[in-house]
Amino acid sequence: MTRIDGKKAAEDIQAKLTIETAEFEKQTGIKPHLAAVLVGNNGASETYVAAKMATCEKVGFRSSLFRFEPSITEEELLKEIDKLNADKGLHG
Repeated sequence: MTRIDGKKAAEDIQAKLTIETAEFEKQTGIKPHLAAVLVGNNGASETYVAAKMATCEKVGFRSSLFRFEPSITEEELLKEIDKLNADKGLHG
């Protein structure tokens, strides 16, 4: 059985992505931009999203966090997500 060093693999992927992101931005003038949506105040979700946003910064992406109160209705949330999906400045 072969063991995989997950931390090393992640570092390698991030290093490659950093280079690819810089090349993409140079060629297109577009800096990839990730939008994260959080509803409520779940500690595990907060930690997960913070890690994703930190990784975005490391590899040259922009990131934005959109927070909503737990009282938001499903319909309201879906409308907000539709707005984000329509935003040409966001890519994921």
